[in-house]
Amino acid sequence: MSAWRTARRVVAGLGALAFLATATACGEEPKKFLGLTRVNVAYKDDQPGTSYWDKTKPSGFDSYVGAYVTQQLKVTHSPKLVTSDVRETEITKGLADLVIATYSITPEREEDVAFVGPYAVTEQGYMVMAGVIESESDLKDKNICTMTSTTAAENLKRQGLKKIKQVPNASTCVDLLLRGETDAFFMDEMILYGFQAANPGEDLRIFKGKAGEPQFYGIGMPKRHLSDCEDLKKIVKAYVQSGQWTMDFAAALREFANGHPTEVEGHRPNPDLLDKLSCKG
Repeated sequence: MSAWRTARRVVAGLGALAFLATATACGEEPKKFLGLTRVNVAYKDDQPGTSYWDKTKPSGFDSYVGAYVTQQLKVTHSPKLVTSDVRETEITKGLADLVIATYSITPEREEDVAFVGPYAVTEQGYMVMAGVIESESDLKDKNICTMTSTTAAENLKRQGLKKIKQVPNASTCVDLLLRGETDAFFMDEMILYGFQAANPGEDLRIFKGKAGEPQFYGIGMPKRHLSDCEDLKKIVKAYVQSGQWTMDFAAALREFANGHPTEVEGHRPNPDLLDKLSCKG
């Protein structure tokens, strides 16, 4: 865990080094998206397997998605880092052009942001240390950690779970769990799989509960760019139906894919969902 915190400190000094470009062919006229030939793409920095800053570049499934869509759009891109609580602000203030950061599509967020997706689907669940807690019913009077500015806290409250601690970053919840300062971490299962794999020496268990609900990860972008949004939707729609999606998911969440090969398809969205949930404004 200390390595993740160190990575976040290092990022502050990287500045110009935080730069990743998808090159266009030599002599080819650069394409534009949102009126730009280079776009800023926001990722998270502390979620191994899904959205992580790997020393000088993003890694995890979100970074594969970002690399694929910008290549297909034929624009170059620069990564930047965000936390859950500033994702809408990054877009509305023009600080990020695309947010690909385990960003669930919700009606509340759609008021400020246009989405393209989903590019992945995940249930929510609990991570605990092996021991006496084996189900949601064991958590009635226990401490549960989750993230701010996510759908998680309200889902917990609806199940009558009241001892909820909200923190800005997923890695903080894992730190607290490993130190015995919280009893469970409630979050999207894809995120939990990544942390479980990143801590092979710890006996971390993941289980479902009634508080969980499906999360549809989308790409956030500014509203009022319908033509660009539709172009991006076509790209994502082709991606989720392709073998590239399968390879990227397996590469990003290798331990989960190897251990649960029949469950990988459950995270692939139905393409019809993209027509239903994309480009609403």
